[in-house]
Amino acid sequence: MSDNKKDAAEFTLAERVENSLNAFLTKNKKVAIIVVIVIVVGLVALAVVSGVSKSNLNKQFDLIDQLETTYSEIQAMDSEEEGYQAKYDDLLAQLTDLASKNDKYPALKAEYVLGMISFEKKEYQKAVDSFLAVHAKAEGNYLGSLSLSNAAASAEELGNDSLALEYYTQLIDEFGFTAAESPKALFGQGRLQEKSNNLDLAKATFQQLADQFPSSEYAKLAINRLALL
Repeated sequence: MSDNKKDAAEFTLAERVENSLNAFLTKNKKVAIIVVIVIVVGLVALAVVSGVSKSNLNKQFDLIDQLETTYSEIQAMDSEEEGYQAKYDDLLAQLTDLASKNDKYPALKAEYVLGMISFEKKEYQKAVDSFLAVHAKAEGNYLGSLSLSNAAASAEELGNDSLALEYYTQLIDEFGFTAAESPKALFGQGRLQEKSNNLDLAKATFQQLADQFPSSEYAKLAINRLALL
């Protein structure tokens, strides 16, 4: 086929496709308009939902800041002071409500504060539950390692040394030596290993702490323990 005939054939084919498309659109004009409207409405709705979600999250950030301030104020108050109990009850209610919202930072921080309150009230099992709930959702942020460390401390208060050791070990396994709580976790491991009379492992853990974090206060404590073992 010559180039001219080939071009003409392709042009004719293009015309047929265009004509068929035009005929389809003409025949289904209402359907096409409805489809376009649905798409536009969907995009607008998506934008609105996204905007509302972002606005709600910003409000939650503001709220957790306010609740943390209130928590600090309550800690400085006398429990017999007028208005203390009402302020305390309102704080608990708002923290509980915020903690149930989602898995975002403000909700996780609210659950973490609830854990701290339970610890201060010596409700150690409730504290463990709150800290573990935060860790499960923290996805590697600092609240995850902090919550594991506090869960270990709460477990110790419950007299469950094996569980406390498990949480300290889990912290090191998950976060290595990058978390701020890593020196504390290593010292906790060594201390509990020593307590269970696993002295060789305790020495190794204390030495690892001294080598890995030489400027840490926990390293100084570890060196003191090594001198006594």
